[in-house]
Amino acid sequence: MNPSRGHTEEDRTINKLDPRKTALLIINMTNDLLGWEGVRPLVPRLQRLLDQARKCSVTVVFSSLAFCNNGADSGQLGKFWEPIGKGEVLVKGTRGVAILPELSPGAGETVLERNRYSAFFNSELDGMLREKGIETLIIGGYSTNFCCDSTARDANFRDYHVIVLEDGTAPIALEEAGGQAISSEQVQKTVLANLRRGFAQVATVEEVVRAMDGA
Repeated sequence: MNPSRGHTEEDRTINKLDPRKTALLIINMTNDLLGWEGVRPLVPRLQRLLDQARKCSVTVVFSSLAFCNNGADSGQLGKFWEPIGKGEVLVKGTRGVAILPELSPGAGETVLERNRYSAFFNSELDGMLREKGIETLIIGGYSTNFCCDSTARDANFRDYHVIVLEDGTAPIALEEAGGQAISSEQVQKTVLANLRRGFAQVATVEEVVRAMDGA
């Protein structure tokens, strides 16, 4: 095994997806996060994929961060994100944690709330997917380097075939210890490269649409 082996076009190819065994998971596309960097441009792309998923009868699930109004259930996450720890954003029962109207869940589509990065944490996601016989999990939404990454890893640990959307996710820009900015573009590139190397396939929305359609 060569740990530095590059990935080929064959590695990237998304095979035809069986709708009965495939689920689309949309993460954190909620009102409170719409103004965050990179979120709004995701909306039309995810709309396109949702339309195709529904047309093909693919299981659709939404997952949203939601915390109690004083942030007491935010744990370590709330220590890194002060507004969450203080209960100022993403509060259960408020409009802020509702899915964006443009991506509004359809009849029978599940919305799961959680209080950690991974959509599998403290939620019914795994049990629901197992009950439906899901083998492939497509992940889109916000943010690539926190919630989508954590969810993709957890899905991989549970032996799902994971597909992360290259242009259907957006990252949070970072800073080095000395305060030097790490751009959102560099974060996206690095996180997706790491996921591709050991946890998931990475594909564009259009590649997944074609795989759902069998084209």
